Amino acid sequence: MKMKFVALTLASGALAFSGAAFAGDAAAGAKKAEMCLDCHEPAEDFAGAKADDIAAKIKGITGGKTKHKEKLTLSDADVADIAAYFAAQGAK
Repeated sequence: MKMKFVALTLASGALAFSGAAFAGDAAAGAKKAEMCLDCHEPAEDFAGAKADDIAAKIKGITGGKTKHKEKLTLSDADVADIAAYFAAQGAK
């Protein structure tokens, strides 16, 4: 019994810090993504992309690993919301 509790606790912690537990809000992302829409067409640039993959790309930009036209400074919640918005738009 104790071992199951420990395993469940560890699994819950891993999920919480993986980002999967913090799914973005596409409606909030619509407003936050306005700055992106000057250059990106969501239905074309993100067609079929999952929110996690889009978020990873955005984090590459904010972390300086990926070159981008603009310098982005976004919170983790902003990244999740924008990624959710673009994933929803790319799915249409």
